[in-house]
Amino acid sequence: GDCSNPLTMAADASSSAVQVLITSYGSNHVQVTGTRKVLDLFDNKKVAYVQVDGASDVDTRNRLWEKSGKRSYPQVFVNGEYVGDHDVLQEMLDMEVFDEKFKEYMVQE
Repeated sequence: GDCSNPLTMAADASSSAVQVLITSYGSNHVQVTGTRKVLDLFDNKKVAYVQVDGASDVDTRNRLWEKSGKRSYPQVFVNGEYVGDHDVLQEMLDMEVFDEKFKEYMVQE
């Protein structure tokens, strides 16, 4: 619901808020471009997020990959739930549901 307190929703900091699974070992052009677009979008929208580097944090990466069922980068998770990749975020923007989904994570100026 809209009245839920985000502080009580996730005691586990690793799954709270917005996570972007990326890889620092990026040689795949599509993955590098997609990651850049996701991070730029979040920066532009002032969405607070945590980057998870799949190249170094293998345990978290594997846990996130299990949740999404995909072994790709980038992947966006909100409160531990898989949302999608850049294409999905772009669709959300086009359908004007992006702000609704991420509004509680947007840093107020």
